[in-house]
Amino acid sequence: MNHQDELSAITAQIKEGSYEKAGPLIMELASKCNDEPMTLLTCASMLKTIGDDRNFPGVVDVIMSHIPEDKTQAYEIASGFISLGCLKDAGKILADLEPNDKVHRARAAVYHGLDRHDDALAEIGMMETLQEIDRVLKVQVLGSLGQHDKAIADAEELLKRSDSYRAGRSYISALVLAGKNKEAAKYAKDRLKGKDADGYALMAWYQWLNNNSTAAGAYSSKCLKLANSHLGALETIGYSFADKGTYWEAKVAAGAINEIEPGSPAVFRILAMCRKQ
Repeated sequence: MNHQDELSAITAQIKEGSYEKAGPLIMELASKCNDEPMTLLTCASMLKTIGDDRNFPGVVDVIMSHIPEDKTQAYEIASGFISLGCLKDAGKILADLEPNDKVHRARAAVYHGLDRHDDALAEIGMMETLQEIDRVLKVQVLGSLGQHDKAIADAEELLKRSDSYRAGRSYISALVLAGKNKEAAKYAKDRLKGKDADGYALMAWYQWLNNNSTAAGAYSSKCLKLANSHLGALETIGYSFADKGTYWEAKVAAGAINEIEPGSPAVFRILAMCRKQ
């Protein structure tokens, strides 16, 4: 069924910050859609956004009892669960899917999130073609395993392939995790010389990793003046606002990310930081 009008009404309430009104509307829609797992997934995402931890698990349980036989839809639900942090449920769905690069990628993300880093590395190793996102995840996994030299080497190799924000952020993160802050600072300063959006965003990320939320926010702002939809800068400024207790601004950043990339895990991480304070 088409629930666009209801979804639009709920989205409007969430944008206005009227979570107390949005909650009942979400649950009313969910009650009509027990056999519509994709709509229920949207409901679950909305519940996560407004911080309704009471009703969220119940909706997830209903989805898990109505996983579609269509493998493409099942994969989409698993991917959605990964974004929502429902890693064990995502893993159960992925276990029944025929392996391919997308499935291996998703399984690797689940295992990494569950601290099963050796299993994550094995899944990445089974992929036929590694994309940038896979190489970034591999760097993260190696770092989590304490294999810092390999993580840095892989990040350096990634930078030879691409000078993207994501590649640069992976390199900075690997260096900081290895305790090589001077090298990370040097790289961030070198990228800053270009005075472009990615350079400012990478310096912001470096500053935030080193617990300097004020500087991270300032560099993110400079990035956003050049590129107002830069996801990396929006994420970092959201974290920085949450760190400083300016939750309304943090939620605005989360909302901006969700407009550009609906269901981004960064949205839920920012909102979770706001609720924990």
